[in-house]
Amino acid sequence: MTEITYVECDGVLKRRIGDAMGEVAERHIRLTDGFAFVAMYGDTPIGLVAVYERRLPPPLSATYEGFINILEVVEAFRRRGIGRRLVQLSIDRCRSRGLHQIGAWSSEDKSEAICLWVALGFALCPATELARGVEVRGYRVALPL
Repeated sequence: MTEITYVECDGVLKRRIGDAMGEVAERHIRLTDGFAFVAMYGDTPIGLVAVYERRLPPPLSATYEGFINILEVVEAFRRRGIGRRLVQLSIDRCRSRGLHQIGAWSSEDKSEAICLWVALGFALCPATELARGVEVRGYRVALPL
């Protein structure tokens, strides 16, 4: 039986993610100002979390957070704790880098992700984002580190 392993993403694996999980997943991985972890089933990427560091706006411009740019698990592998493990790896990395918090944004239709944020202790705040000129309702989530 093949075991699920978790590895740090590099440029080669980033391209493989594009092939396995799609161009959108690959595009959200920022390796120059962030990091990504990948869940692997054998040689196949089945999960991804990509985080980048960003400065908070004034008056907190000396404060940084890790922002989860994408969290994705292939549908056939959901509900097995993979997303939870990927987020926990990201929390640990952000904490070791001395970041103030880790945050993300989820649209309100992502009920599985919203339940995960709550289960992991993230605070949620209703928020509306503008995506390609369309307002999308959801939640800004954050966990102090």
